[in-house]
Amino acid sequence: MLRTSRSVACAAAAYCLSVSLACSVDTPLTPAPAPGSSPTAAADGSTLKVGAPTLVSPINSEILTTQRPTLAISAAVGLFATANFQYEFELQTDAGAVVTRATVSGSTFTVPDNLGINAAFRWRARATLNGAFGPYSSLGRFQTPRLTTPTAASSNDEWKNWFFQVVDLRGVGPIVTVQALIALDPDLKAASVIQETNSAGQPRGRLYLPTGNPNNLFGRSVDLGDFGRPWRWEPKGSTVCEGGSCK
Repeated sequence: MLRTSRSVACAAAAYCLSVSLACSVDTPLTPAPAPGSSPTAAADGSTLKVGAPTLVSPINSEILTTQRPTLAISAAVGLFATANFQYEFELQTDAGAVVTRATVSGSTFTVPDNLGINAAFRWRARATLNGAFGPYSSLGRFQTPRLTTPTAASSNDEWKNWFFQVVDLRGVGPIVTVQALIALDPDLKAASVIQETNSAGQPRGRLYLPTGNPNNLFGRSVDLGDFGRPWRWEPKGSTVCEGGSCK
């Protein structure tokens, strides 16, 4: 009877020790691959034991005031352990084509190039660690700045507001330069604004707003100030195009 009791006690002690050892082993964040193989992927393709990050902004089809938005998320949480994850951000067109993809150390990513105005984009993010990836977040959607182009019937103030919006959106700076006016030229032409140029084809800092009268193309001129100084908006009324080219 004594020998049986000792056997039972030893078995119980061995069981408790095995449970204790099992509980003390850290569960890795990435599945253990077979020797010589890649980490095992989950059903969604992820190879990292972590939840998806939560999108913070911009979301819900928000209309932005910048063409270079900053995408922000809340940190992902490891399923069994915590870690300093990196995050892959993916920006798409509204149709789903990838515009840019980048991996960063923090929870924000600023789009490096100007996005087109009057357009919609989608984005998502996922955690990454040592080459393994967690599941993607849901998709967020936003819209780039809306810019309504004035017409021949619009007031000088409406044109002024539009012009300085374009200056801000194109990021050409607060100073009048030839390079800035060249950068603005596609927007000006799209709005039917004539830009006065010299004989070399360079802008002179004077604009001709549309008049609605093909026989009076230069009836609404605006001077933008001196080169090397801050932008101005000085309506001059009807003037003569003095440049080497006014078209």
